[in-house]
Amino acid sequence: MTPAPIALTVGEPAGIGPEIAVKAWQAGREDMAFFWIGDPAHLPATAVWAEISDPAEAVQMMPVALPVMRHEFDGPRVAGIAQPNHARSVIEVIARAVDMA
Repeated sequence: MTPAPIALTVGEPAGIGPEIAVKAWQAGREDMAFFWIGDPAHLPATAVWAEISDPAEAVQMMPVALPVMRHEFDGPRVAGIAQPNHARSVIEVIARAVDMA
């Protein structure tokens, strides 16, 4: 039986979370299944990602791209500068992950 994929939430987009998600995918894409919930616009420009709509899709997607469950944020990411208007979306993303658990 394949274990259920893990939900990885974006955290504060201005932090290192988007970069860590990509590095985790690069390091473990053959060994684990997870998906990232966040705004793809916050991922590094070179990130290889694919949108999913159901957590189960992450298992098939992991070998080829970071599975992303889209959750759009209000405004762009400014690395190192937290945006107060992102707070609501950060909380919503955590709630989505909890609801799926």
